Amino acid sequence: MSVDTQPSQRPHVVRRKYLIDAGFQLRYILRLAALGGGGVLLVGVLAYRTHRAAVESGASPEVLAASSETLLWLIGLGTLGVAGLMALFGLMLTHRVAGPIYVMGLYIATLAAGRYPRMRPLRKKDELRGFFDRLSNAVDRIREREAEEARLLLEVVEALEPLATTQDAQAAISILNSIRARKRQAIEGPTSGALKSVA
Repeated sequence: MSVDTQPSQRPHVVRRKYLIDAGFQLRYILRLAALGGGGVLLVGVLAYRTHRAAVESGASPEVLAASSETLLWLIGLGTLGVAGLMALFGLMLTHRVAGPIYVMGLYIATLAAGRYPRMRPLRKKDELRGFFDRLSNAVDRIREREAEEARLLLEVVEALEPLATTQDAQAAISILNSIRARKRQAIEGPTSGALKSVA
């Protein structure tokens, strides 16, 4: 019997679909393009006017040199202005996306700890609403299923307790009781305090 010593290779997956959430992506692509293009256009128009004014005035080489210096200043200040606007816009965008991701991460950590979080709605201008709604619905359905299973376990335990005469049967009922208690605690127990502090 031969043992395969070659490491297994993961298949190379090529993603061809770049617009996954077209509404969200196109909205911000167009905003970024408009902000960047508008800023560059404004700087270009100001630079062209400065250069044209110097040429039309029949300027001497010294004046043209001064005009070129003004042109460089305009380009530099325009670049800094556009970069600042893009940074502010990026901060706003990342805040609208990072906030929901942070909150959903806390919810997932709460689920992993065996508890069901009390889901709060996202802020008015937050993004990723569709994903958040699907996560909320999934948590609600799982919580309802757990509650139903806890209820059924209670019925089973109540029906079997009078019949449990042996130690093994009593131990089995004890296990069922502990499973039911764990399910009830997960559903009704307190959630992480960090969730309440998220703005």
